[in-house]
Amino acid sequence: MEDRNQIWGPYLATKQQERSTAEFYYTVKNNRVSPYLELQADDLYGNRYGKGFSKLDVNPYIRFFSVFDSLLTPDDLGYEEFNQALSDILLHYLADLDLKLGMCKQDFYLGFLVKDIEEGAFGSLGRLSKFTGAEKYEVAKWLLSFYQTGDSAYCLSGAVKKLLPSCEMVIREGEEFVFYMREPRNIHTEERLFFFIQLFLPFSSPYVVHWTETYGVIGYDGTMQLGSFVLA
Repeated sequence: MEDRNQIWGPYLATKQQERSTAEFYYTVKNNRVSPYLELQADDLYGNRYGKGFSKLDVNPYIRFFSVFDSLLTPDDLGYEEFNQALSDILLHYLADLDLKLGMCKQDFYLGFLVKDIEEGAFGSLGRLSKFTGAEKYEVAKWLLSFYQTGDSAYCLSGAVKKLLPSCEMVIREGEEFVFYMREPRNIHTEERLFFFIQLFLPFSSPYVVHWTETYGVIGYDGTMQLGSFVLA
């Protein structure tokens, strides 16, 4: 997002911070400094954006001259408040359009899945609060992969490795899912793990969760570290 001429940069940053884009306000007043366009700033927006920003000064002449030329005249016609509100609406629309033009079909699928997850289509709304916005999209990626491949074990393992790095999953005797949590038991991690189990595993699948202690499982070399396991 270092390209200062991409209007979607601050817009996307707002969404990634899980803030409503309705709270974000584009203003153009401070950029209308000269009637001579060649003297305008060469950045679409001048002030940096961060976690606490709510306004962004935009120079719409950089990319959107044809849209704003007739709206932002150098004369004071008494419509300043209306022009600012209309400019904010237009720039929100243009930022959203910019963002969507860079999306592929999979991005749209992920957006729909995240919306379904947040609306409780897969249950466990309480456990969903343990995930950030970016993590929900990661969950949606593995859920989409599950729909495409039908391989619940692979997708569960991938989601766990990505979002629960302290967990190691193995399948014992081809049917029982065993989760080795290399950390003390805590509600936050437990809720996240059970969300994955509910999302990917069939109801009939047996599973067990071990906390802190590491078990050595014959046939899985990664678990057979001498002096650091109990044989299972």
